[in-house]
Amino acid sequence: MAGKGLKPVSVAGIEFDALIDETKTMSSTIPAYPVEDGFPVSDTIIPDPVKVQMTLYVSSTPVTWLYRHGSSRDRVNRICERIEDLWLGRELVTTDTIYKSMGITNITIKKSRETGYAREISLSLQKVRITKVRTVIIPSYVLKSGETMANAGAASVSTSSGKSGSAKTSGSSGTSGAPENVAERVNQKMAARESSAKKSHSILFGVAKGLKFL
Repeated sequence: MAGKGLKPVSVAGIEFDALIDETKTMSSTIPAYPVEDGFPVSDTIIPDPVKVQMTLYVSSTPVTWLYRHGSSRDRVNRICERIEDLWLGRELVTTDTIYKSMGITNITIKKSRETGYAREISLSLQKVRITKVRTVIIPSYVLKSGETMANAGAASVSTSSGKSGSAKTSGSSGTSGAPENVAERVNQKMAARESSAKKSHSILFGVAKGLKFL
């Protein structure tokens, strides 16, 4: 490969002889949601991570870095091993062509008769978006319930000898004798309503009989 017009490039601090080609891909995802009218609608556009495809050239007799590296038989092998270590270690890389925080998704190392001891290395890189951790302070009133804003209590699980397990809820008031489960509460409420209905019916029956309606 002739050295005329070749531009050296650095990836993760590794100096390659030349950048043969570079392709930058920018895409977006548009979510679609079907509606009753029979066609999908969209309400947002989500940018996908930037992707970069680079083809790099490295040789044992650098055509652009000769004055810095000189001639070395093992230079090609060392660079190939270093690139593989970056991929195995899932390390983020930065290129001197303005791309930062890039992850290596694919590596192709080409060896051919035309290149001899040199190698053409194709790298597929993708932008990695790093999230930040934030601490949020929750106000104490959010942890309280009811109109009185009292503590909601804590739930505990206990095991009895006659049953496989039962759930018991204890509040901050310390009231004892509470129903052990929701079904018992419902039964108690239904029984109370039935008793109240019978009492009301009995009073109305007595009044009607006293007025000689019956």
